[in-house]
Amino acid sequence: MVIAPQAGSRHAHALHDRNLTAIAVNPVTAATPPSHRGVAAGDGYASVITYDGDLRRTLNKLRAARVGTVLAASPAGVGLAERIAWHLRLPGTGVPGSTSLRTDPGVQAKALARTGIVTPYTLRTARLAEALSWANCVPARAYRLMPAAFGTGAEVAHCHSHGQITRAWPRIQHVAFRHTGTTTLVLQELVHGHEYLVDSVTHPGPGGPQHTVTSIWTYHPSAPGRPYRYDLLHRHNLLARRLSIEVCRALDALGVEDGTITCHLVFEPDRGPLLLSARVTTHRSHADETVWKITGMDPLDAALERTRPDRPEHSGSAGPRITRIRLQVLRPAGLSTVPVGRLQALPTVRCLDIRPSPDPFMAPLTVPSYEIVLSHDSRDAVERDCHHITALTALDHVSRDLPDR
Repeated sequence: MVIAPQAGSRHAHALHDRNLTAIAVNPVTAATPPSHRGVAAGDGYASVITYDGDLRRTLNKLRAARVGTVLAASPAGVGLAERIAWHLRLPGTGVPGSTSLRTDPGVQAKALARTGIVTPYTLRTARLAEALSWANCVPARAYRLMPAAFGTGAEVAHCHSHGQITRAWPRIQHVAFRHTGTTTLVLQELVHGHEYLVDSVTHPGPGGPQHTVTSIWTYHPSAPGRPYRYDLLHRHNLLARRLSIEVCRALDALGVEDGTITCHLVFEPDRGPLLLSARVTTHRSHADETVWKITGMDPLDAALERTRPDRPEHSGSAGPRITRIRLQVLRPAGLSTVPVGRLQALPTVRCLDIRPSPDPFMAPLTVPSYEIVLSHDSRDAVERDCHHITALTALDHVSRDLPDR
């Protein structure tokens, strides 16, 4: 069963490929983002159930359908998925009532700080005056202003002054209220350092939840107007081990009991790794599936098997090199001018996806975007194609749009 699938979500097709029946639950409430309301049976689902706030009726329909697995397919579906899993006595990401620990960066920062995990200085408030007063007491070179919920579609603003905070506040607050029904925002110290995405899977064990880091991606910034990239990090080096330890500590603090989580960290030289956010893995694009096929670690299989996975041997020198490159297209007709054929013909390109998943480093996909997955046993082969891609996409209609996260 898939909760709150987005338009174009590939969850139904992935379940069908595994000879499983997919049932969609569409939460249709005042706080449901419009992009999560339009999934129909024709999208590959055997049936579609509308949840309008009557949980008992929805549970009765799901019991009649003999549902065996609950999957959140978007940030908007995480809370409902946890409640349904709890009532059906099926594995869920965490205990209902603690969902904000896995969906709200402000709540996450407080929970991590209570357990001694170092985090950026963070304030969660609905009042601009309080935010400005806090910024006076917590001086920083810059701040990140964002909704107190993932998946709202609001951009995350980088603010270097009180005036920028004041100007960005009503715009972000309006979007947050429209999608979540709350005006609460998060103001966080902007930390500078190398950034990483750490993917993990958790399963119940005899001594409690068992966390396994499945991949670590390092983010490589580039000059404005150029592609930016993620490289799969060799998991046996000291940095990868330190990041893995920090992520497992954070998952315990956030009450993660089951499922797949992606953590966003910054390594700040004076304080070490700082967790910016931890999100339930809900996306599933062609690019995602290509990477998972190469690494042999598909989050859906991890969810269905409910067993502790073997650590993949597909990172760094232990397997093929994998790089993901992202771009945004500024002009409406931009995608038609991208040299798709020449990009796909490059020796290490495994996928070119024009409908990629949302990127945790970038603003929401309000303009066309695409992602390229490269993989090869040779680091040099991947690097050569990365240079070719940079040259082929060095056009005035392609922009990286500096990340606002």
